[in-house]
This record gives sequence, C-alpha cells and structure tokens, in this order.
Amino acid sequence: MFIEKPPTARVNMALIAVVGLQIVGMSFLTFAQAQEVQNSGAGVTTTDVPTVAVAPFVNISGDAADDWIGSGIAETVSAELEQLGVFSIVGRESFSDAGVSSTSGNIDDAEQAALRVSRRLGAAWLVAGGYQRVGDQLRITARVVSGDNGRIATVVQADGAVSEIFDLQDQIVAELGNGLRSLVDQGTLIAERTQSDTTSITSRGGNGNGNGTGNGTGAPSAGRFASGVPPVVTPTDVAGGIAVGVPRSAGFGVAEGAGILTGRPTVRPPRANEVPRIDGRLDDAVWRDALRITEFVQQNPVEGAPATEETEVWLAYDDQNMYVAVHAHYADLSIMRANRVDRDQAFEDDNIALYFDTFLDQQRAYRFSVNGYGVQGDAIVNARGFSRSGRSRGRRTGGSSSYRGGIPTGDSSWDALFDSGGQLVDDGYTAELSIPFKSLRYPQRDRAIPHRWGFQIVREVRGKDEFQVWAPVTRSVSGFLTQVGMLEGMTNLSLSRNLEIMPMFTGTQFGSLNAQGGFVDGDASPEGGINVKYGITSNLTADFTYNPDFSQIESDLPQIEVNQRYALFYPELRPFFLEGAEIFSPSPGLVTFVNTRTIVDPEFGGKITGKVGNTTIGLMVANDEAPGRAEGLANVPFGETANNFVGRARYDLYAESFVGAIFTRRDFLDSHSTLGGLDGNFRLGQTQSFSFKAVQTDHRDLDRVDRQGQMFNLSWRLNDRHWSSSVSLYTLSPNFRTDVGFVRRVDQKFGYTRLGYRFWPESWVVNWGPSVTYRWNHNFDNILEDEEVRLGFDATFARNITLNATVRDEMERYGGINFQKRSGTLGGQVSTSRRLAFGGYYQYGDEIRYSSNPFLGRGSTGSFFAAVRPFSRFRSEINLRTSDFIDPRTGDELLFDVKILRALSTFQFTDRFLLRNISEYNSFDKTLGLNVLFTYRVNAGTAFYIGYDDHYQQADHIFGDPDGDGIDDQLFPMTTIYRQTNRAFFTKFQYLFRY
Repeated sequence: MFIEKPPTARVNMALIAVVGLQIVGMSFLTFAQAQEVQNSGAGVTTTDVPTVAVAPFVNISGDAADDWIGSGIAETVSAELEQLGVFSIVGRESFSDAGVSSTSGNIDDAEQAALRVSRRLGAAWLVAGGYQRVGDQLRITARVVSGDNGRIATVVQADGAVSEIFDLQDQIVAELGNGLRSLVDQGTLIAERTQSDTTSITSRGGNGNGNGTGNGTGAPSAGRFASGVPPVVTPTDVAGGIAVGVPRSAGFGVAEGAGILTGRPTVRPPRANEVPRIDGRLDDAVWRDALRITEFVQQNPVEGAPATEETEVWLAYDDQNMYVAVHAHYADLSIMRANRVDRDQAFEDDNIALYFDTFLDQQRAYRFSVNGYGVQGDAIVNARGFSRSGRSRGRRTGGSSSYRGGIPTGDSSWDALFDSGGQLVDDGYTAELSIPFKSLRYPQRDRAIPHRWGFQIVREVRGKDEFQVWAPVTRSVSGFLTQVGMLEGMTNLSLSRNLEIMPMFTGTQFGSLNAQGGFVDGDASPEGGINVKYGITSNLTADFTYNPDFSQIESDLPQIEVNQRYALFYPELRPFFLEGAEIFSPSPGLVTFVNTRTIVDPEFGGKITGKVGNTTIGLMVANDEAPGRAEGLANVPFGETANNFVGRARYDLYAESFVGAIFTRRDFLDSHSTLGGLDGNFRLGQTQSFSFKAVQTDHRDLDRVDRQGQMFNLSWRLNDRHWSSSVSLYTLSPNFRTDVGFVRRVDQKFGYTRLGYRFWPESWVVNWGPSVTYRWNHNFDNILEDEEVRLGFDATFARNITLNATVRDEMERYGGINFQKRSGTLGGQVSTSRRLAFGGYYQYGDEIRYSSNPFLGRGSTGSFFAAVRPFSRFRSEINLRTSDFIDPRTGDELLFDVKILRALSTFQFTDRFLLRNISEYNSFDKTLGLNVLFTYRVNAGTAFYIGYDDHYQQADHIFGDPDGDGIDDQLFPMTTIYRQTNRAFFTKFQYLFRY
C-alpha cells in the first residue's frame, strides 16, 4: 500500500519515555506459558534452541521523525521472545552494521537485506516488518520468515491510533508468539523442509541444477533442518484470504498495494534466455533458471491441508510468451487419470490449470489447462464462475454451471492459440505450455513498466477428488478471483498487434423425402467465408466475419418438448457469437438480454470488445437474412434483412463490483425492438453482494402494435463456509418484449429466497447440508399465480460421489385454476473410476396437463447418463431423458411416455485425428438420427471436418397419423418400418493465419 507522506510531526518525548519503559518491562507470556511451549515443542531442548533474528521495522511512510518507532518495536519483540527461554535472539547489532535500519522506505528491499544477514548469523527464523503513519493513525505489519528458504510462515497486522502504540505492540508480539509457538508445536522448527528436495530435476525427467536458493530453482541445499518432512503451517488470515507456506526467496513475495489481493502470495518469474521446445520433456535449459513453485495446499476435500501429491511448476517468460513446465508426481500411479481426447474435452482427467486475471479487477480471468498427454483446455472465468453461453462440448451439465470441486472451470467456448505437450513418466506426468501474450487481453503499459496480474495454479487429482492450489483459497470468503495470488514483474512485453485471418470453406449436399414419398438429393452447395481478428491495442480487439459457416459440426442437446408451458431455451453454439459473450450480457436472471440465437442467418457481423481503463466495452452488429425468407408472413418482401445492434459498457468499481449499461436494437421493415438498461453489482465485505437491474423496452411488431415494458430486479447474496442465502425480487411488466433477448414469461411480480447450511466433516463425508427455498409470484393484477416451498438436502462424499434430494409443495395457477402440487426429486453422481461414471436425477409427483382443458395428474421426469472408457483413446456415453404423464380420471391412463436416448462415442486415433458418432432416438416422434464426424485438428483455429448426417422416422408418423386417420393412410399404410426422411454430407475446412 502506498500512502502519501504525512507532514513532519514533533516527537512526543513523553511517548519516547513510555516506549523505553515498555521495552524494559513488558511481557506477553507468563513463565508457565513459556514452560508449556518448551514441553510441547517437539524436539526442542535447551541444547537445540531455535535461533530467531529480529530486524528493525521499516518506516514505510518515510517521515524521519518516526524512525524511532521501528527500533522500539524490534527491541520489544526481541525482549519478549527472549524471555520465553525457547528462542535464542541473535545478531541485534549485526543489522545496523550491515546498514539495515528502520529508515528504509521499501519493506521488500529491507527484508531481503535482513534475510541475508540472518542467514550469515545462522538464524532459523527472521522476524521483520514495517509500519505506516498517516496523521494520528498507525499500521504495523510483521512477518515470520524461514531463514533457510525465505518462506513466510506467519503474517500479522495491527491498526490503531499512534497514542495506542503500546496496545498495538502488545497485539503484534502476542500474535508473533502464538505463530512461533504453533510452529514449535508442529515440529517445523526442527523438521523444516527446504524449498526443494534433494532429488535433482534430471532424475525426474528434467535437467536442473543449482543450489535451491536465490531463485528457488534446481536441486536444494541440505538446509538447517532438512528432513524430507513436508511442512505443516497454520493458516493466517491476511486481507480477506489466507497466506500459507508462501515461498519468500527471490521471485516470491507477498502482494502490497493490490486492493483485495494485498497480503496474497506473489511470484516474479525470470526472463527466459532461450525458447523451450514444447514437447512435454523437461530437458530444456530454460527450466534451470526458471522460477520453481512447489508449495501447494488443498482447497478440497480438506481445506488448507498440505497437498497429498507433490507438484512442481516452473515459470519463465520473454517478450512474446509465458512458458510453463509441470511435473505432477503420484505416490500411487493407479489413481492417475489421463486420456487422449479432443481439446476442451479433458474435464474428467487430472489437469493442471493456470488462471490469469490480466486486468487485476477480479471480474474476468483466462484459464489454460493441460492433462498428462498435453491435451489443451481454455476458458473464460467470470467473477461468479458461471458459463453465460452454456456451450457444453459434451459435458453432462449442459454448461449451466462451471464449478467443479469449488473451483471455477469457466466457459470453454472461448478458444485461444497456444502450444502444449505432455508425457507420462515413471512417477506421474510432465507437461509444458507456451502461452502467447497475443492470445490474451491485458492493460497497455510502457515497455519498462512491470505488469501485475492476478494468478493462480490449480492441480486436480480426480482419483482423490482433490484440488490443490498455489494461492490458498478459503470457503470463509466468497469468490475465487478475490483469492488468487499475483504474477508481477514482467516487462518489455511485445507491443506488436495481433492479426488473425481465418478463411473457411464448406460444402454441403442435402437430400429429403418429398410429399410423394420419393427421396430427392439436392445439388452440392459450396460456400466460403472469412473471420478476421485484429488487436487494436493489447486490451481492445476487433472481430469481423463474412458469410460465417454455421454447419452441423455441433448439434443442440435434445430437450423434451411435450407438455411444456413455456418456450425452451437453446444455448448458443456458434464461435463468432460465443467469443466475448460474457461481456455483452449482464448476469443471468429471469431475462436473457442478449440471445444471439435470434440472429439465425447472418451475412456479416462485427464486434469490438475489451477494456479501456476501468471500463469494459462491447459493441456488436450483425444482419440476419432469415426474416426475409420466412414463410407465412404477409407483406414481407423476399430478401429483406433484419439489422441487430448490441452495446454494453461496464465500469469496474472494486473487486467483483461494477455499474453497467446495455442497449440492444433490432430493425426489420417497419418493426423495431429496443432495450435499454442499467445494472450493477456490489461486493459487501468478504461474503455478501448486492445487485440491481433496471430495464426499459420499446417494441413495435409487423402489425404496427407498440408496446413499452419495464423490468426491475434487486438481489442480495451471502456465501461463507457454512451459510448460503439469497433474496431476489423481480417485476416484469405485461408488455415487456425484446427480439434480441429471450423472455420465458412476462407479467410477473416475482420473489425468491433461499437459506442453506453446510457442514464440513472433511472425512469420508466431505460436506453435507440442508436448504429451504420459498418463492412466490403475482401478476400485475395482484393475483397469486405461483407459490412454492422446497426443502433440499445435498451431500458430497469422498471419491467423487454426490447425492441430492428435494421435496416440493407448490401452487401453480393455470387456465384460471389453482393447482396444488407435491413432488420429490432424487439425484446424484458416481465417478470413482476413470473407466466408469454414472448418475442423474428422477422426479415424481403431481403435474399439470397444459391444454385448453387443464387438469392435475401424476408424472415423472428424469435424466440419466452412464459413461464408459475401456481405454484412454475411446469413450462412450449414453444419456436418457424421460417424461411421462398419467391421467387419474381414466383409471391411470398413460397419456404420453417420452424417452430420448442419445449415445455419443469418440475414438481418438492420434492427438489430431478423431472419429465421433452420435445416435439419437425419440420415442414420441418415432425418429432416429445418426451422425458421423471425422475431425483433423491442427490447433484451436485450423481444422478439417467431414461428416454424414442421417434421419429416419417411423412411416406412419411421416405423412399419416399414428391413430390411423391421416389423409395419407392409403399411400402410407400403418407400419413400424422406419423410412429415411433426410440426409446430408458436409465438409468444412478452416485455416488460421496469425501475424
């Protein structure tokens, strides 16, 4: 933290006198307490007393009149620690002889100088710190640092008035004593592991050397207390997070002046002298001098506990790229999960993921991951961790949530160009990554000014359901990006502009069944298009597309459409609209403000996205040729296009807090649809947040009917280690319309509240807890239309097993009738083995038959999956969705029974070449679909596809009627034979040029 230098103040002589008395006489532990420390300090004897050096505290404010305070604090700490009889205080005069004093204004430089002195003295631990004075206010910060490897074990801080200096010193020395006592209790003063173990990189698949000091690289020195025992360090609250085992040799530190990240661990990677070959083998010379990170703790299942598997990560950079090397060790190789899959599909594997919050705003981060075979993954993580596009890429979740094990995985629809390689080794796997800075957006800086980014490393050990983090994450604080560490010190990053040109060529031939029962193949239809991306600056990007290809490379996941009261929502799948989607739409709610699926067939589109200062901006334009080709619309000239515009601006206030504005418009002939709104989110302390939205719409349809509508929303949330709670209030007027977004229902005055509690045994039951939800809804005539009480139960068990259950009691008004309904749901998932996973949910209870004559019946819905992987190159997953309805009025007659069965199988021939098959059957429509796709992928942008799509339907459902009374029954008699209704051959080739 940088504080303006205060005006010179007179030294209060009385205050100096009192400080002197305090130095002589103050004590914060009794003799009995000291004796207790001696008895509990494993291995501590009078002949093996740990030595502690106490350096003068640094005058950060820089006012010479306050220099005396630093020496006084140091003398007080020394005297009190020495009185314990457990520690030997050494070298008080050596610091002044070496020029280390309280007059230095840079706490980091002073601490490094003090650390060098303490090492010469042979001290096991160094106590150092600083103080800041502004007017009559004083802040004192102190650290306990390992003399062997510079790791920070404890950080304490005290704030108050200068007149309360004695109380502040009491607080500091008491907490330092407790911290050192905890270290003695755990035996870490005697069994302290050095920053590196005695095994060289070469023996683990690399080729490092060095002495383990200075830059934290290479093989270690034996160390004063080296024993190979992993250190156990008590977490210490620091600025909204915890600091545990933070290395403090050159290249490591603690963030200062970084807002909510102040006190978090930092890394400062060195500049690489050569470019490594990215092949997954750690035999490049660059890794010898790279920054080596080995300190990881668990986020799940046992928060803050030491990681059970050893992890080594090396970092280096040059003007163009960030270089990362990984060695993931396993004590038992049988638990390792590594498979050969397509990019972004390694979500069931053990991965190493790196998070970069390049703007240091806790709003948005880039995620890069790699598995044991070097399979790439990339994603955008926003403040709440949720995927806005919902693109699943085969995930069973459908993209609704992007948290796994409490760690956000983000929206994987974002694709970046980077290099990776990996290989399995005798004790795990090694991997390398080269991440071009061109693939990121980050603040524009002069070349000599260092960058400061939020940074986190996460390792997944799926066999143990263990998530390890470099910067410790606590459940007592809400948010992930507010608890990352920092990457700093990178300078002279390239200022060259990113230019990407990606031409695309497609060829498609359709065939279909005509009204006479004949099958007709159409002519082949080749098309070309192009995507262009240009980095206007390092933080602003322009995208343009002409004739974008939206071929059948990826299809929508099937949804049951029978007996649905409202329209179904299908997420966006098209690459042009996916990139930057999290910028254009505010946080999810009852209304999706930007639903780009409404732009059906654009001829061109353009976007500008990025951040200028604290303002994130997004501008998008696109036309749509589909409205001019729609059938059944009177007075619509053929070939007319609709024009769409979306504008979004968001000003970031502080961590996870912003105010924003959005504007959308769609014009088609004489109709238009306009939406304008304001929104904001405000973080309140460490666990709470408040948000609002206020939106106005102006809509004119093709019949020249004008409507104006409004939406208002207020929401409050709380999330901490045990409690979760939320309250949301909405009003959505009857005339609310938007042609650019998606609105499932209007005419609502809606309220929602939820309260949950979570227990954390962190044993074979990792966590469990109940929840209660109450929601209600009135229309604008103040008629109660919906009311629900829901009781829930969730539990997470060891080895990737989850269980959840809910019971509901609700009232739903439909067709002027109030229906009372009760139902229950049971669900869960089991993934204890990499070869087999299964799960799903089943709901049964009262349901309404939505028709002109509605009535209450019984029904069930369910969704189930089973995935098998007999070997690493092949995976097959079967999904079943069901829905049925029983009419109790007619002797429990089954009105409908819908089952949609979908099987997806993938065989990965090589790292680039794969075969995918999708087979889908719908029992209600009596349809069968078969899809085969060959993919050859060079990187995230260059790929070649060739596919075949085939559809069949039971003959009596094509033109006739399943009841036998259709007009074409004579031409197509009742039969269960399936006839081909349509088919398609398609190819696609795209090549990415980057300059």
